[in-house]
Amino acid sequence: MPANKSKSQRSKPFFGFTKNKKNTHLKLLCRYCHAVYNGKGWIPFEKMDPKMIDELKASVCPACHETMEHISDGVLHIEGAGVKAHLKDITNLINKLGKEAEAKNILDRVERIDNDPNGMTVYTTVNQLAVKIGKAVSSAYKGGKLDIRWSRQDKPVEVTWTYDKVKK
Repeated sequence: MPANKSKSQRSKPFFGFTKNKKNTHLKLLCRYCHAVYNGKGWIPFEKMDPKMIDELKASVCPACHETMEHISDGVLHIEGAGVKAHLKDITNLINKLGKEAEAKNILDRVERIDNDPNGMTVYTTVNQLAVKIGKAVSSAYKGGKLDIRWSRQDKPVEVTWTYDKVKK
């Protein structure tokens, strides 16, 4: 799988508008997740004004663009000897928190979860989500060590939770 890119390595955006400019005239529909840009921000398709349907142009939202390009603003490493015993429960907690975040803001998502022999790595579109998931996992499984390294410049936040308690 390709390594994550920092914000400065991102390819040119192809989501139909330029960030930091007023794009109030645009009405866009993400071809992957069906989020709608209504001129102010991205919203779920279900919350779209039905009158906009004829004005929509196909595009890609920033979250889907970041997911396809393997660009993450948050990276959570879950590792240690005790993680394997709780892998399914931890994955369920991560997915639950990801869905809750996406329900609040359509662009806040868990991009992917990569499993490896030592645990797993979780990639998120926003740094706060990686921190929130790390704190929730640490709270659910006492005895682990949580380390949060905030980014400098354009690098993602690195959250590491280590859990070495082996279930007997």
